[in-house]
Amino acid sequence: MKKKIIIIIGIVLLLIGILLITLTLLKKEKKTVDIGTFNVEVYDEVDVKDLIKDDVDITIKTDKVGEKVYTYETEEEIRTFTVKVVDNTPPYIGIGDHYNHLIGTNFTFSEDIICKDNYDKKIECNIEGEYDINTLGETDLKVVATDSSGNKTEKDFKLIVIEKSSIKDEHTRISFEQANSNKPEGTAVMIDVSKWQKEIDWKKVKESGVDYAMIRLGTQKAINGESVIDAYFEQNIKGAHEAGVKVGVYYFSYAHSVSDATTQAKWVVEQLKDYEIELPVSFDWECWSYFNAFDMNLHDINEMAVAFMKYIEDNGYKAMNYGSKSKLVDIWEPNDYPVWLAHYTDKTTYEGEYFAWQFTDSGRIDGVNSDVDLNYLNVKFVEEK
Repeated sequence: MKKKIIIIIGIVLLLIGILLITLTLLKKEKKTVDIGTFNVEVYDEVDVKDLIKDDVDITIKTDKVGEKVYTYETEEEIRTFTVKVVDNTPPYIGIGDHYNHLIGTNFTFSEDIICKDNYDKKIECNIEGEYDINTLGETDLKVVATDSSGNKTEKDFKLIVIEKSSIKDEHTRISFEQANSNKPEGTAVMIDVSKWQKEIDWKKVKESGVDYAMIRLGTQKAINGESVIDAYFEQNIKGAHEAGVKVGVYYFSYAHSVSDATTQAKWVVEQLKDYEIELPVSFDWECWSYFNAFDMNLHDINEMAVAFMKYIEDNGYKAMNYGSKSKLVDIWEPNDYPVWLAHYTDKTTYEGEYFAWQFTDSGRIDGVNSDVDLNYLNVKFVEEK
């Protein structure tokens, strides 16, 4: 009996061996073929179909500069290709053609001149030329910024050392009536307010012709601080609604990470649960004097803004981003959210579309006992809501 079992086991093993040998002989060995190297810009969204003709499910990551080899199989062969993520974008230098500096005061280069890269969080940035902040006059200087990929930006500017008496008050007061008579077609004059305007008579504001207002909901209490309600928010939103003025809100942020911005957006949504608003919630980030010190690049700051606005919209509100004309052109990247443009001029040169254009911080209107920001609201944004 044992002999029979051994024979049977031997036959089975022999058959298995024959089968394995047959499969090995039948199987063709696939060769590996390199189909090329593709350069893509860091942070660009790249579909694998843009690079190769084969329909394969491969995610191309572009968040880090460097090379990565991707592999996939077809019926005939194993194919590989290399994606080289590169940074060809030069750094950004935030300074105009001239810079007025008050004689004898510190020239805080790291705060006064924004010097940032789209990829590197820290870059080399220097002023070329000799200057004296204790002597009146003009000096031609140059800012040079270089990133780790070797991209360089050079910006010439004139340092003008001035006396305090030569600083002009350029705040020309604009009445609501003036603004209303000069408003562009398809717009309405909107005000935006915070605790700085203190007590507001919303009935008089409405009677003056104001139908829309942006109200500061709150602010972050300095860098890394907690969020606090604007001292006049509740009074303002109730007074505006009772007077028949439609409102939106804005939050003044010092965020320096996606996590910060998301936490602040959650706080905003929590504060709004007891109120109705008709206009968007705006992310207001203006702490540019700290930007160089923050561990962020230009991509990071945009990711941060989008994180705030996405959370707001995911919770049922409209969201938008506030920014000056220069920052909207040079720093804030276009996305799916409308913008609130700040550009203090009679005629804006901003070419993008905007929810509203804040054209002065020196407006005057009955019901507000101080200067107030005036805006031209693009009415179609309200109608589309």
